[in-house]
Amino acid sequence: MARVTDYLVADHDRLHFLLALAAAGEVVDREAFAGFRAGLLRHIAIEEKILFPAVRVASRGVPLSRARQLRIEHSAIVSLLVPTPDLALCGELAYLLGRHDAGEEGEAGVYAECERALGEVSSHALAELARAYGEVRVAPHFDGPTVHRTATEALASAARGR
Repeated sequence: MARVTDYLVADHDRLHFLLALAAAGEVVDREAFAGFRAGLLRHIAIEEKILFPAVRVASRGVPLSRARQLRIEHSAIVSLLVPTPDLALCGELAYLLGRHDAGEEGEAGVYAECERALGEVSSHALAELARAYGEVRVAPHFDGPTVHRTATEALASAARGR
């Protein structure tokens, strides 16, 4: 039985593969991007609705040390999933996700902090909840004037919103 963070790290790998597949040609593979987009929204939902609240409870109300920064990054990532994708947008997402995932993984990452707070038994139980988490609703793409298309714009906007 795997820990919840093992499940999430494996999901990072799957999502990076789908994004690379989506951006591998001369134009975006819409089917691969749709799978990436739905999977990434589900992944963020698992972290925000299952993992982070469980860690806060296990830590007697103390949030993760980087909770605010993670929420800013999640908001920025989600905002980049709004417009119709092109190769440049895929590059922005790959950059932002690479940076974000590096902060979550490894011995100094957020996931290690989560595991220390949760303990083995709780982590295994949360892994089961994560596996069973359903699909999330995915809205159609929108390309209006206020939509972000770069990681810099998306992060700045998300930080202002927090």
